[in-house]
Amino acid sequence: MLKDYRPSKKSQAKPKANQKPKLFFSGLLLLLIIFFVTLAVKIEVAKFYQLKTSERVLLLNESKPLAILFFNVENKQLILTDLSGVDFDLSILEKEASIASELKKNLLYSFLLDSAFEQSFAYQTTDLSREELLNFFKTKPRYYFFLKDPDLLWREQKFEKKLPTLSKPAFDCPVALINTTGEAGLASSLASILEKSAFSIIKKDNNKQNLEQTKIFYDPTEENCAQLLAKMQKILPTDSVVADREEVLTHRASLVIYIGRDLADLYVFFVNFFHGQI
Repeated sequence: MLKDYRPSKKSQAKPKANQKPKLFFSGLLLLLIIFFVTLAVKIEVAKFYQLKTSERVLLLNESKPLAILFFNVENKQLILTDLSGVDFDLSILEKEASIASELKKNLLYSFLLDSAFEQSFAYQTTDLSREELLNFFKTKPRYYFFLKDPDLLWREQKFEKKLPTLSKPAFDCPVALINTTGEAGLASSLASILEKSAFSIIKKDNNKQNLEQTKIFYDPTEENCAQLLAKMQKILPTDSVVADREEVLTHRASLVIYIGRDLADLYVFFVNFFHGQI
């Protein structure tokens, strides 16, 4: 009996009817997971770069102050002060070798405008629109994320010689200013600048130490002074910061600034070259 050796045709497996919906929902689930992970990462990045305290930033166009940006963290508000109509020129700062550091330049701008600045940036255009500012701050995440907030209040104003002081000190850390140089008016000018950045100045005094370098003493047990100290180091050009509770308590303060010859020289430079420009 002959056997049939023809290979039997293998039956082709038909796709199950419910495979396509399963693939569709799996893909959709994967996309949702990617979306939420990306969103979570963006939120964490924004938190990391979040401004912790209010800051004032100065924009310079060809060495001339163009605008002051006040990033008001407490009230989630940006106050833009337009300086374009104010007639003064600080190009001499670029030529003065003795004040080459950024901190020293910022302090001179602070004396001139009677307000402290944590940062100053060269700004290549005179366009102060929201779109242009966002584009400029893309490489500066702390400020960029603040400006990107959809709930941010945006306020523009013209420059007044006396910028308003904040309604209350932002730091519960009383500060004493001691002028060791005998340069009249220095302590008062510095106090005015710091008070506009929400520092609580409780004492202004003089002594005859005649320090070469400005020194900052603070009470390490005062937790409220940590943020203020970080802010202070962005404003004052000094590397001498010392934890000394006994020294601070002699002035009944939590932080003491002994103004040295370095700041006095900057102040004299300001008075000689820029007094009366505004």
